Amino acid sequence: MNRQMRWLNAASLTLTVLMVCVSGELAYAKEPTGTVIDSPYQAVEANSIELETNADGDVVQIRARGCPQCTSDSILPSRELIVESGGEVLEGSDRKAYSGLPGVIHVYHPNNMAYRVSFVAVVKSERGGQ
Repeated sequence: MNRQMRWLNAASLTLTVLMVCVSGELAYAKEPTGTVIDSPYQAVEANSIELETNADGDVVQIRARGCPQCTSDSILPSRELIVESGGEVLEGSDRKAYSGLPGVIHVYHPNNMAYRVSFVAVVKSERGGQ
């Protein structure tokens, strides 16, 4: 009986040591590491975005005020510029109503041109105020 107890104690001790070693290895397992993707796109916030247009109503320049991430207060638009607010694309005279409001300018860095301007959605009351 004494012999069996010693054997059980030894087996129990061996099993305990094995479990501690395995759990220690699991605890120190390396976390998967991610990599940062260098994207050519950047979205910058501005307190005021003004869209300058030509006689045809095409945006020819974007002026950003209160934009610490902007490299210049003047950004050229790409030919495919999209101007939107609340997920709706703004055309022509609708764009003028948003000029001077805050928003986000999406810039493509290889050519430093804006390909999208997203204005904060404006909710108007029944009385015509904002």
